[in-house]
Amino acid sequence: MFNWVYDRTTNEFLFGGSYDPAINPALHGVATVIRHPNARLERYDGTGGIRPATAQEITNYDAARVTEQSLSRFDNEKLVKALALWVAGKLNVPVATAKQEILAILRGL
Repeated sequence: MFNWVYDRTTNEFLFGGSYDPAINPALHGVATVIRHPNARLERYDGTGGIRPATAQEITNYDAARVTEQSLSRFDNEKLVKALALWVAGKLNVPVATAKQEILAILRGL
């Protein structure tokens, strides 16, 4: 048996294993399952088991991973980061706003 933490809002499995994970009860729940779930393709079913993810849930999962990777790459690409900082300063907008808009343009290329 494995204890897997899931997001109470989306029922997405986040992490788990054969240990007792620490959680924030307001945001997360713990499901005891007989096998490790696939975080992309499966969700907590609300009754102690695993169910297949819907097509929309899979799309949302994939989009979140792309955004996560883009943000990570943004932080690691010094030239792009420097450009965002410069543009934010010139336009007097928050750096986070410049970052999001630059990433939106980058995704569209």
